Amino acid sequence: MTKEIFIKYLQGNCTETEFEQLLLWIREGSLNASDRGMVQDVWNEFEPEAGPVERIKYTRVLDKIHHQININQNSAQFVIQKVPAKNRILLILTRAAAILLLPVLSLLFYSNLSNRDRYTDNLNDLEVEAPAGSRMHIVLGDGTRVWLNHGGKLKYPPRFAGENRKVLLTGEAYFEVAHNSKMPFIVGAKQLEVKATGTAFNVCAYPDDDNIETTLVEGKVILYERATNHEIKALSPGECLKFDTQKKVYTLESGHTEKYTAWKDGQLVFKNERVQDVAKKLARWYNVQVEIADEKVNEFTFTATFMDETLPQVLELMTLATPVKYQLTLREKLPDGSFLKQKVLIGLKHTTKIKR
Repeated sequence: MTKEIFIKYLQGNCTETEFEQLLLWIREGSLNASDRGMVQDVWNEFEPEAGPVERIKYTRVLDKIHHQININQNSAQFVIQKVPAKNRILLILTRAAAILLLPVLSLLFYSNLSNRDRYTDNLNDLEVEAPAGSRMHIVLGDGTRVWLNHGGKLKYPPRFAGENRKVLLTGEAYFEVAHNSKMPFIVGAKQLEVKATGTAFNVCAYPDDDNIETTLVEGKVILYERATNHEIKALSPGECLKFDTQKKVYTLESGHTEKYTAWKDGQLVFKNERVQDVAKKLARWYNVQVEIADEKVNEFTFTATFMDETLPQVLELMTLATPVKYQLTLREKLPDGSFLKQKVLIGLKHTTKIKR
């Protein structure tokens, strides 16, 4: 196999025939000195494009991969994703990775994937997820910047091609779309599609919520129903559209966009929000389970802004601003040594003991 084919593979541009050559190369043994030298040459060619920050980030990624290989040698459960942008194909490599890459590829093909079709499906649909209780920032191949909120998932192709740039979202994400008037950027979220060319907006579509929220910060977006392609509404900056997936109706709110977008900067903002809605955000933000012990708490609203406060600090302030009380339970240890999520019980102050 030639260096040119190897580069095309990493870029996601190799043909079917070239892909077969890659499989044969791995199957016949790809750890000889000449092959390692070829990978080293590719790294040397592109190394100047990796800045100090990127090298630190990707070195950490490689450390995790190497650790995973060591502890799961016979049953690896990870997928190595190709960097989609041309001329940045080896930003994920350090000099040590030039040697690590080939065994990782071999492990990927023969330990984690049963056949070539399954491998191809994985390459065509990349997916990233922000772990519970954390946020993630990624840059797509076209330069679009995406922030994923707690538990959010984004599915996207390695390379954008065709008439549009389409991604699928589960959860919440903030997008700063790279402008391209000839190739609209489309976010599919549950029953809606949000279409933009170059703009900044937020979409919230968690599976356990009946509403899909789209907040426009700048530029323009148009919302459509996915099933019928029916246009729902074109938004202007500062507007937030909440679509009820059960009733198929929407409400429009203007101003206060920061309460829908501040999360990407590490802020938790509430403005006249029902305690039940506050509870949902707290559950995702702090990775806990929140239960409402008395439905009457939803008669009250809460307004506050938090930055680095702990969960008890947030709950204490809520008890001062509203007639609610809370109870934190200890995390229950399971037989396998893991723990259940911590539980928060919220009720009214005038009620008797909160039932567990």
